[in-house]
Parts: sequence; structure tokens; C-alpha cells
Amino acid sequence: MKKIISICMLVLCVVSLTTYATPEVPKPVSDTKAKVTTYNVRLGYRNLDGSVTTSVSTESPGFTIYNQESGDDYYVENGPSSFGTFLPYQLPGIINGLPAGTYEFSAERGQGNWTGYGSITVTLSPEMIGADGYVTIYVPIAWAE
Repeated sequence: MKKIISICMLVLCVVSLTTYATPEVPKPVSDTKAKVTTYNVRLGYRNLDGSVTTSVSTESPGFTIYNQESGDDYYVENGPSSFGTFLPYQLPGIINGLPAGTYEFSAERGQGNWTGYGSITVTLSPEMIGADGYVTIYVPIAWAE
């Protein structure tokens, strides 16, 4: 019986010493991008040949953005173009402070109806943020005359 008590005491001492002697494992420092809850988004086009652009004149007055989780709609106006009435708008479309979520991005048709646009669904994530602080989304051009 004394042997059993001695063994139990020994085990208890070892467990106690191990528990208190184990150094605390430092918690990882979280990346600042992981805390992002809003995004700055730059919008451009993916052309028919697969090339991308964020700096052309366009007949599209802007982009529509639909949050698939909340149902919220957003609209981004393109800036004025130096080409006047023929191509009155200029890329990029910019929206700042877009809440985190999954969005469907598409371009609005212009009055000339010379270009058809598709849409793209994107879940915004911190990995998508570029060095300039923007997420760049390219809306596909489906057809052009």
C-alpha cells in the first residue's frame, strides 16, 4: 500500500512540475490583412482576347455590384472621358469601403449598345488586395461591335 501511495505521489509531482515548467507557447501575430472588413475595389474589363484593362474610354456609364449574401446593390460611375459624346466615360470604376462578402460585378450597357458585358462573381478576400490597397476586378466583355 505504501508503494502505491509513493508511486501516486511521484506521478502527481511529475505532472505538476511538467504543467508549470512548460513554457507558454506564444500566440501567432495575426496579419493585418486578415482583419479587413471593407475593401477598396478598382473595376476594369477583361477583353475578348483575354487582355485586361483599367484605363480606357468606354460607352458604359458604370458598374453594378450585387452582394449575394446581403442583397445590397451598389453602383459605380465611370469618370468623364476626353472623347466627349462618342466614348463619354473613362475607366477605372472605383468603389471604396465595399463590405466583405461575395459579389456579382457587371458593367452597365451604354446608350450606343456597342458592347455587351458579362458578369463575374467574386468573394473578396485579403489575399486579393494589391500593393496599392485595391482589389482589381475585371468584368468580361461578352461581345463587341
